[in-house]
Amino acid sequence: MKRCLIGMATALVVSLAPMAVLAATPVRVMSYNIRYDNPDDRPNWGDRQGTLLAQIRFTAPDILGVQEALPHMLADLTRGLPLYGHYGKGRNDGVQGESTAIFYSRSRFEPVSAETQWCSPTPDRPSKAEGAGEPRIITRLVLKDRDDGALYDVRNVHFDNVSDRARIDCARQVASIPAAVGAHIIVLGDLNSGLSGGAYRLLAQGSGLRDARTISPVLFGPEGTFNDFDIHQTGPALDHIFVDADLGVARFATLTDSINGQVISDHYPLVADVIPAGQ
Repeated sequence: MKRCLIGMATALVVSLAPMAVLAATPVRVMSYNIRYDNPDDRPNWGDRQGTLLAQIRFTAPDILGVQEALPHMLADLTRGLPLYGHYGKGRNDGVQGESTAIFYSRSRFEPVSAETQWCSPTPDRPSKAEGAGEPRIITRLVLKDRDDGALYDVRNVHFDNVSDRARIDCARQVASIPAAVGAHIIVLGDLNSGLSGGAYRLLAQGSGLRDARTISPVLFGPEGTFNDFDIHQTGPALDHIFVDADLGVARFATLTDSINGQVISDHYPLVADVIPAGQ
């Protein structure tokens, strides 16, 4: 299924995109809510992690943001993705709890700086917003492309599932972080907010960022990303990739791969090939 996806998308890029796109070296970005390790899930983490890792390796993202990665899951990902470096802290106290870790290809990128902010009035220490169900964090990693020296200021998030106000405030906090000098901004993650939600609208319409899906000339897969462990549904579009105005997107996909008819996570991952705007 994946081989067909890549082949079809490549053919469409050749037929539809200008030659400048083909000359660019895209940065492949992937956002994946991998679902925390709940033993009651079917399939559970033990049954699906091997396929999830194989899916990531086949897709070969240059930058991967995961959500809901508990410490032992992060260890599994680290062992299974030996060609990647990563940064991410647990949301509870900086160690324990789910992380929104960012993985990056070591051969392509050099890490420049890393930062964790909590979505709250005290972002520099473990805390949570008023009304939020859980502490929520912004994982930020600035990466330098070893080939051309381009800088990417990547922010990975997983917004609150209880409070719309907390989601909007965290979106505002993400957007308010100044870009690293000379860097492009990429925001990825699970907003727990559909296309009509306040957090999505703030990032897509009021922050200088653009939804990668809406600007891609080549699309594959459904708009919705939340399947709730049911392969027959896609649900709302809770997961998103945003890029700044200086970046374009050559192609975008929602990957709906399965394990013998069972989904790999309760969210489908997103993939975008990011390029300089106008190419």
